Order: sequence, then structure tokens, then C-alpha cells
Amino acid sequence: MPSTVVLITSVASLIGFIINLLVMSSIIWRGRRRYHLLFALLLFLAAFWDFTIFLIMIRNRFPNDIVLYQNIGTFPFVLFPAVLYHFTRSYLNQEKKSAIPFYAYCTFCLILGFSGFFGPCVIGVYNYDWGSIGKSVTNPIVIGWYLTYQLSIWLSCWFLLRARKLESSSLNRRHIGYIIVSFIVFSVAQVKMLTTFGVDLAFILPLGILLTDLFGALIGIAIIKDRLFDITVFVRKGIIYSIFAVIIIFIFDFSQHLIAAYLGGIVGEHSTYIHVTIIAAVVIVFMPLKPRLEHKIDTIFARKKIEF
Repeated sequence: MPSTVVLITSVASLIGFIINLLVMSSIIWRGRRRYHLLFALLLFLAAFWDFTIFLIMIRNRFPNDIVLYQNIGTFPFVLFPAVLYHFTRSYLNQEKKSAIPFYAYCTFCLILGFSGFFGPCVIGVYNYDWGSIGKSVTNPIVIGWYLTYQLSIWLSCWFLLRARKLESSSLNRRHIGYIIVSFIVFSVAQVKMLTTFGVDLAFILPLGILLTDLFGALIGIAIIKDRLFDITVFVRKGIIYSIFAVIIIFIFDFSQHLIAAYLGGIVGEHSTYIHVTIIAAVVIVFMPLKPRLEHKIDTIFARKKIEF
């Protein structure tokens, strides 16, 4: 049976994937400015990484799968610092030429990665007591990229903070504040990467994933509450069914492992009867919760009139 760390990380990464994908879709559908697309791309990269972590967690007993998924998830994320810095300059309506060095270096890292010049990004796995994670390589290019990643975030926060001080509109100041906090959260969330360099601290992996979830959630709250980016979104049903789907998936997966662990010797771990029984139990027990969940979310949104 998977450890608590693996279970929490798998569920948290799935939630993050759904949140980031939901907010990204809303921005793409309703956004009209260039920086909308840039921020949607940031959310896509975050969602892609969350989904990669989810696959790693559910396939945690298979080292080859971990290495494969972690290598695949790493490549698109290499562009994250350049896109983030570009978004900040575009959002503040400032010159964008300073983003060129970020794009140049990230593209250089991407080309080296695809060419295999330094070999794969992930070689083997670390087998900790709580589970396994891919082993990241350490070379000047990787170290340089991590420094570039943090530099792009903190430079962006500095530009945003400076613009916030000059902003006369309280609403715009709140918008900038949301973005600054979400960027800081994303910077701190990278603590989870320490596990890929041999640091055996079980709590930092789920902590990092939960902070990544908060990145998308903060932007989603800002869009709903204060209409960040001047867009309105259809999110109520998405949130209801996303939360409900995550609950069902978690209960189903946890029950499956629980039954397999304690009754596997009697009925067989892969018995069709086990899966049918679990599905029936989930439907019977959790479907009545849907109206209550929907009513609760409706109550939250009813506090402020929102155009959907």
C-alpha cells in the first residue's frame, strides 16, 4: 500500500492540475490581451508539471516509469522563467526586450536537454522510506537554470511591487498584490525539488505540491472576487465537479489499496469483484453529498454578484 506521503502528493497534484487547467481555460476563453495568453501558458506549464507528479506518484513502484515521466515533465517547464518574466513586463506595459536573455538561456537549456549533451535530466531514482522520486543531475547548466528561475521570480516581484506603489486604483493594487503573493508562493514551492537531489525530508514533497496548488488557487480567487485581468469566468460548475471528482478518485484509489492489502489473500488483489464493489460503494455513499457541496459553493458565490 502506498505511504501517506505518496497518497497526499498524488491527490494534491491532481487537485493542482484541475485548478490550474480550469483557470487557464477561463483565461484563454475570456482573455483579450497578450499577457492573458502568457499567463495562461504559465498555468499550462504548472498544470503539466502537476500531472507529471501525479503520474509519478501512482506509478511509484516502477522506477523506469518515474524516470520517464520526470524527464518528460522537465522539458516544457524549462521555459517557465522566461514566460513568467515576459508576462510581468507585458502586464505592467513595460518594455519586453529584457526578456530576451531569459528566453535565450532557457532555449539554450532546452536544446542541450533534447540533444542529450549532458545526458538525461533524471538518472535513476532515490528510494526513500516513504516512496521513490527521480534523481536529478547536477551540472552547471542545471544550477544555472535554477538560479535563472529564482531571478525571474524575484525580479518580477520587484517590478510589480514598484508599480503597486505608484498605482492610484485600490483595485489594481489588489490585483498586483495577488500576483506578487502567487509568485512568491511558487518560488517557495520549489523546496519540493530538494527530494530529487537526495534530501530525505518526507514532508517537503507534499508541501511543495500544495503550495503549487495555492499558486493557481490565488489567481482563481482574484479572478472571481476582484475580476483580475478584467475577465469574467464560468467556474462554479467546474469547481463543484472538480472537487467531487477528486474526492471520488481519492476514495476509490485508497479503498482499492486498502482492500487489496487486507483481503487480497482471500479474494485476489486484481479481482473484478473488488473493483465493482468499490465503485458501487462510492456511488451509494458519496453521490448524496453532491447537492450539499453544490449548495455550499453557491452560498460562497452568492455573497457577491458575479457575471457568469
